[in-house]
Amino acid sequence: MWEPSSNQQPQEEQQIVNLPKKKCVSCATEKTCRWRRSKLLSRATLCDKCYRNEALALTSRQCYVCESKQTTGQWFKSKVDLSFDLCRNCWVKEHALLANKVCINCKSKRTSMQWLKSKILEGADLCNNCYQKEVYQLSKFTANGSTTSVEELVKPLMKRAIPTEIEEKEKEKEEDEDEDED
Repeated sequence: MWEPSSNQQPQEEQQIVNLPKKKCVSCATEKTCRWRRSKLLSRATLCDKCYRNEALALTSRQCYVCESKQTTGQWFKSKVDLSFDLCRNCWVKEHALLANKVCINCKSKRTSMQWLKSKILEGADLCNNCYQKEVYQLSKFTANGSTTSVEELVKPLMKRAIPTEIEEKEKEKEEDEDEDED
């Protein structure tokens, strides 16, 4: 088996150590998933994130709804009319409106961000505000070691969710109790 001589090995190590490290000209990072060339500065090296930001800044688009010329991440096409460009915030709002959902708690058809599933009621949709309140109540419930049962947390939501079914069941129970008393 061939082994490098003792003279060759240190030279190879020196060559590896002396390689110039790449550095992003925008943010000065030395680590990225992919190095790219700047479109604005000749022979300038950019990290992937700065390259994407530069490319996004070079696009000449305007949000149809808020008329902003900037967005975070990327531009989106409207679901209502594909010729409209939307910034991320307006696209999220449009997407939430088109979902045709109703908050099980406050009965709102709009949400500030996105529709979320309840952690208490399986399959129930909540607007962002009601979801945050529910998460807060659950965190208090678990942190305090409360004697309150989960059923007590679910009752107010259940009454709002399906009032007719619950009322019918309660009426049936009352009628059964009234019949048992007679």
